[in-house]
Amino acid sequence: MGRSRCCSLGDFVVPLFLVSSLQIAWAEPPQVAHRAPEFDVVVETDVKIATRDGTKLAADIYRPARDGQAVAGRLPTLLTRTPYNKTGTAADGRYYAKHGYVVVANDVRGRYASEGTWRMMVDDPADGYDVVEWIAAQPWSDGKIGTFGVSYGGGTQHALAETKPPHLTTMIPIDALSNCGISGMRHGGAFELRFMNWIFDQGATNSRAALTEPALKTALVQNARQIRQHVDNLPFRPGTTPLRVVPEYESWLAEALRTGPESPFWKIKGMSVVDQLPDYADVPVLHITGWYDSWTRQVALNYEALSKAKHAPQRLTIGPWVHASQQSNSAGEVEFTADAGIDLPAWRLRWYDRWLKGDRNGVDDDPPVLIYVMGTGDDRKSASGRLKHGGFWRAEQEWPLARARATSYFLRSDGTLATTAPVEDSSKSTYTFDPRHPVPTIGGNISSNQGLMTNGGYDQRPRDDTHAAENRLPLSERRDVLVFRTEPLAEDLEVTGTVTVKLWVSSTAPDTDFTAKLIDEIPPNPDYPLGFDLNIGDSILRARYRESLDQPKLMVPGTVYPLTVTLYPTSNVFKKGHRIRVDVSSSNFPRFDVNSNTGDPLGASRRLVAADNSIYHDALRPSQLVLPLVATEAH
Repeated sequence: MGRSRCCSLGDFVVPLFLVSSLQIAWAEPPQVAHRAPEFDVVVETDVKIATRDGTKLAADIYRPARDGQAVAGRLPTLLTRTPYNKTGTAADGRYYAKHGYVVVANDVRGRYASEGTWRMMVDDPADGYDVVEWIAAQPWSDGKIGTFGVSYGGGTQHALAETKPPHLTTMIPIDALSNCGISGMRHGGAFELRFMNWIFDQGATNSRAALTEPALKTALVQNARQIRQHVDNLPFRPGTTPLRVVPEYESWLAEALRTGPESPFWKIKGMSVVDQLPDYADVPVLHITGWYDSWTRQVALNYEALSKAKHAPQRLTIGPWVHASQQSNSAGEVEFTADAGIDLPAWRLRWYDRWLKGDRNGVDDDPPVLIYVMGTGDDRKSASGRLKHGGFWRAEQEWPLARARATSYFLRSDGTLATTAPVEDSSKSTYTFDPRHPVPTIGGNISSNQGLMTNGGYDQRPRDDTHAAENRLPLSERRDVLVFRTEPLAEDLEVTGTVTVKLWVSSTAPDTDFTAKLIDEIPPNPDYPLGFDLNIGDSILRARYRESLDQPKLMVPGTVYPLTVTLYPTSNVFKKGHRIRVDVSSSNFPRFDVNSNTGDPLGASRRLVAADNSIYHDALRPSQLVLPLVATEAH
């Protein structure tokens, strides 16, 4: 179908080449109409806001102004609560103040200019409530309050929403910390070491103690640069590392590393949305994330849960982005179309104008879900030296897509992936997993990665910056990586949704891990004469959590068990001539902590034991990759 029609979605003007009752696809992304700023800005810094327990939190307040004076009257307010220094939000503060909003940027408790002791998300529900209601009581406030923030700043939005502040009106959490016991921090029972990195690199170095003692800050910064050595020497033992001088950060990390997903530690207000739905405010929420973000699955879970549980509009946008990179069109070694990046400030402004100012600007008519479908590029090298993976934007009516069809690709004894089930009476592949020599992480859904690993899409071949890479051969050549791949595809196949890998497994250990990585295997071309093995998504499951994240059970060595490794959601066209590949192993380090194979308590084992792990692929135990396939259309 040609591009002969256009569809208008509010302020979005969409060249339309495919329309059905379920989807709208476009050749160019939605564009937000811009308007000139209306005001100047005045800023009041370090305003103290008293919480219910008397702790004073610091805020900078940006107000619309003319002739150097704040404009009179009551205005809607935008609030951001951050652990990263409120001064870092100055550009956003000024932007929205120029468009008629008061902006309040608030340091969370125990960070930068705010009093108190930092505790990861524990105090943010009540503190957020108190700040929202303090704003509503100010003479410049009209009582309508929206929120914004990325990552931890997205998590603080969810945290305060779980206390239902009366004046909370709308939110835009981006790449938002949430559902941390499912994935993101504790992931399938394993621990995401990026949060150990966060404590060393972001937490401790910017603690109130470090900010008041320059020599201490210098020492902690130097210590953070040794993060690779720190993760190599797990288990983390309180009192043995330089973190002992910032005890609030040491104690959180020690507890997080030793606490399984079954614990209330991961389900309290602030750490989870899906466990707190009854207490969550019923307000319009625009959820935004990226396919290569560390919070993709959690954001999708939030949208799914809230869109069912609440009456207020819930919207979801997922682009081809790594963490906090919505205005970029690249992810690691991969590049997408020029329109992949969005004008984030303008997108948010349009949303706030609708829900805080009442503008009838078309937001109500926007599609519920907007996704970027990756993978329609020409596979050549771009001017910036990246793989041109390409893609296009598409609107959808729901998530997950109702028309997606779960299709099994069976793991076969000859290393193939096939849609026909195995017929052998007995068949398995066995490898030795040695935790002393884990499979190195090469890209993926990672944030808080500075100095530890890279994020985004990468050719799955180790390079100099790959942690613990003992050689530079492709990961597919490792003895402890099982590779299963289709024949070259006869036609394009679109995968859009959450990918799962259902395995039948056994081990000589009482506990071990199983990992799965979905790869778009791109054939050789003049720019990539060896081809390009592009990671699309990966995940892990600690075997003791094979039945439930709430009920750990050790394995009986030699016993065969079914388990499911759930990957993050994605949307990718595997093009004709490409191969779909899944790699199965038992480690992905340093993204995840390495299982000692001992069955010892989490985060406590000093022993490392090699295990023989088996994947079964026979008639009674048909291990399989399950892909949500969507019929492809010309674009």
